[in-house]
Amino acid sequence: MSEEKSRLRSTAALVLLRTNLVCGLLSGVSLLLMMVAGTADVIGTNLDLVGLNSQPIPAAFEFMATMMVVTVFLATALGQARRNHIRVEVIVKMMPRKFTRLARIIEFSLSALFWGLIAWYGWLSGFHSVAVGEYATGLINFPIWPARLVLGFGASMMLLQCLFDLLSIFDE
Repeated sequence: MSEEKSRLRSTAALVLLRTNLVCGLLSGVSLLLMMVAGTADVIGTNLDLVGLNSQPIPAAFEFMATMMVVTVFLATALGQARRNHIRVEVIVKMMPRKFTRLARIIEFSLSALFWGLIAWYGWLSGFHSVAVGEYATGLINFPIWPARLVLGFGASMMLLQCLFDLLSIFDE
């Protein structure tokens, strides 16, 4: 590989890694917000046990559902970049090197296809949700479209990571 291609590849890898790190940080923040909201909702719901008026937090369930999507989909690509996903390699470790490489090509190709379909549907669903102003009905009308857009973005990041991993096999 030429030096210019190598430099371009390492720059792309750095941008992808930094974007994944920022997404991972946002995922952690959303998990923290879920814990705070869930704790506050449980405490607020059970105040009657100590003789106070109890009342759940309005839209806490909808907020938790949105934050769950943020937590899962923004962290997935970082997990892939760090190779933290669960893998069963019993058979692959017994294969000769050229078959191992073929298995990795199939693995990343199928992963890219899978995440590409999720991203495609996520973006379609997200844009439709924005267009119609979709929200969950309750005491507070909670918007659903941010979660749908985050799903599309997170799946797109995972798709990019899988494609990057696939291309890196051919550099070995």
